[in-house]
Amino acid sequence: MKAYYYGVLPFALLLCSCPTIVLEGGVPGPAGGYVFYDKGEYSDGWRYLECAPKDGYANFGGYEDWYVPSVQELKWMSDNLYKKGMGDFDHDDDYPKDYYLSSEKDSDGRSYYVRLANGGVNSNLSYFYDHSYDYAEYTRTVRKF
Repeated sequence: MKAYYYGVLPFALLLCSCPTIVLEGGVPGPAGGYVFYDKGEYSDGWRYLECAPKDGYANFGGYEDWYVPSVQELKWMSDNLYKKGMGDFDHDDDYPKDYYLSSEKDSDGRSYYVRLANGGVNSNLSYFYDHSYDYAEYTRTVRKF
């Protein structure tokens, strides 16, 4: 795992009792979720993204600014957490549990899903699934700080 050293840690990270070394993905955010993206600088009032520690949380850690992530945010979550075995996702090769709902919709109004294992995007879940599975869609909310 890569580690990055910063001269001054952002105030939000200091509040969460994070280590003085900011790890590449997976450190706790101020709400107790997993930090999975650093855009490198503060703009538009935020720099980092954290996801809830478990699927299905609408509000967590005393914060009410959680939302369903975009396709791109799910891809960052995939690259920086899921593919590295971080973020407390359920990894089961015999039963696919890595199809996550995004906030974006196709031209027919169907939500896009992202397969975290490979970054695939589609709005038709049957495209992803072998029909022998009884599947459910998963949602992992995120917040900016």
